[in-house]
Amino acid sequence: MNPTTLGFSLAALYNLSIVIFSRGFSDVLGEVDPLFGSGGCVGILLWGMAYYALRNRYEQAPALSLVFCLEKLFYAAHWVLWMSAHSGELSSMYDADAMTALFFTIYGAGDALFMIFFGWVAWRHREALGGTAP
Repeated sequence: MNPTTLGFSLAALYNLSIVIFSRGFSDVLGEVDPLFGSGGCVGILLWGMAYYALRNRYEQAPALSLVFCLEKLFYAAHWVLWMSAHSGELSSMYDADAMTALFFTIYGAGDALFMIFFGWVAWRHREALGGTAP
């Protein structure tokens, strides 16, 4: 497996972890941040499926990698804003529910990492943005 295919697969697994953190799409995360209500968590899983579906065709569709980059930018920026307003609450969250607190501690950093990855893939294969592969 080449490193880019691996990156897409890891991004899919990263998004798949929402099933664990949300405890099977319950509203436990949504109670902390409505963005992660059960419907939002299903959406995250669907994004992950899209990453996996493109893992072997990314060079033919760099515009999709750019869309993935922007989607990850949205979540990373949301995390930065959420952390700026709520980071002081994390220690009490860890006492009450460590899994939920862990999710809110780390999710944005992972999204930022995959944002850079997807942006790099789009840039690397930008010659195919016009609809024709090299």
